[in-house]
Amino acid sequence: TDYEWFGWFYLEHALLSIYLFELVGSLKRLGDYFFSRDNPDFGWNILDVAIVGGSVLDSWLLPFCSLVAKCLAQDSGEVSHKSTGSTLVHAVRIFRIFRLVRILRLVKLLKFVRPLLFMIVGVMAALRG
Repeated sequence: TDYEWFGWFYLEHALLSIYLFELVGSLKRLGDYFFSRDNPDFGWNILDVAIVGGSVLDSWLLPFCSLVAKCLAQDSGEVSHKSTGSTLVHAVRIFRIFRLVRILRLVKLLKFVRPLLFMIVGVMAALRG
């Protein structure tokens, strides 16, 4: 069920900031090895770059470009028309779905922390009733 709450907007941007910080930290720490096929997490790293990059594009860059276009249209007195970049918008929406795939990374972590896994399974069972 979807709940209308003004905090979702801020929570989404806070989590995106954390994911971006994690990605930049990993890039800084690993350097070229981050994209190396010798890295056992190569596939996860590529997935993280795609998801976080798409999310940054969707949440920050597209709204910023839209704002700049509106400001420029107002300054020049033009009437704004529907953007021809709607294909890009549809493609970026696909990245919203891929954000859910990050949960797989959490599941991978939970395999190593058995008590935490048991606690989460118990909480989920309790929530079901």
